[in-house]
Amino acid sequence: MAPTTSAHSPLSSARRVAALIVFAFFLATPSGALGQALPGNASESLARGEALVAEALATYDAQYPDRPLWRQAFAAGRTALDLAPGHPEVLHFLARAYSLSNWHGPAIETWQEYAAAGGRLSEEDAELFAISGNWNAFAAYSRGDLQGAASQYALVINYVPENVEAHRWLGRIMLETRRPEQAIPAWRTVLELDPDAEGAAYFLELAQAQARWGIDAANDFYLGINRYEAGNLTQARTSFAAATARNAEYAAAWAWSGRVAFEQGFYEDAFIAYGRALALEPNNANYQWFTRESQRLAFPEPEPVEEEQGVSDGAEVSTGQN
Repeated sequence: MAPTTSAHSPLSSARRVAALIVFAFFLATPSGALGQALPGNASESLARGEALVAEALATYDAQYPDRPLWRQAFAAGRTALDLAPGHPEVLHFLARAYSLSNWHGPAIETWQEYAAAGGRLSEEDAELFAISGNWNAFAAYSRGDLQGAASQYALVINYVPENVEAHRWLGRIMLETRRPEQAIPAWRTVLELDPDAEGAAYFLELAQAQARWGIDAANDFYLGINRYEAGNLTQARTSFAAATARNAEYAAAWAWSGRVAFEQGFYEDAFIAYGRALALEPNNANYQWFTRESQRLAFPEPEPVEEEQGVSDGAEVSTGQN
């Protein structure tokens, strides 16, 4: 599972045009947080930076921060910031420029400075913030820094609460770091935001099972399900047995152990396993039926012996001799 390509690849031509239009619009139309007028020299530097960003987006097929037009745009923005320290309009320009050029580390830092200065994220700003934040998070994950990645995804969620990708990855990392109780809300949010999200229902169920029955017991149980669905009943049986060994109160693991034994024709084993499941959940109709049926097949009633024809109760059998 990897972040969407927008977090890694340069903006497409159509997207560059759209970003350019939005970029110019938000610089030309400041929000209430940007209402304080810039000093004239800072405004000139910012206008120069805006023109350079527009030229870079129109010139390059792929946007990278080390390309000349981007370097000049950053320099113009930093000059404006020196002339108007902490001004949200300048911070807004730099944050967007860093994101659009795929320089994601400085982008996230500057977006946060912009918010701290009173700036508010527009819908387009939020998208750029999420792209940069998710990129940084996945970079940390790829280095094996799962805690750092989780912090970065949590940061994205803090600023962009409806970003499905951040919730998904946070849920995954919580499972990988054996924190199912924290994985549950992440996966539930994924399903609320995107009910058709691939795999989300499964991972939510897994997290809930881990929290209830224990991480290793639940992992063995779901490994057993996977092996059963792959048609390997012997390995599935081993996994379900391991789940019950880790947690003897795991009724579903006992029931699945019984199911495998039943399908393999080991009816006495099935009776024992289903019996354990039924003892834990006595009102489960499925467990009741299979316990009775496996008992019937394991311990069939002996057929009654028919009496020989012509012999009645209490009569002596003639030997043919006097």
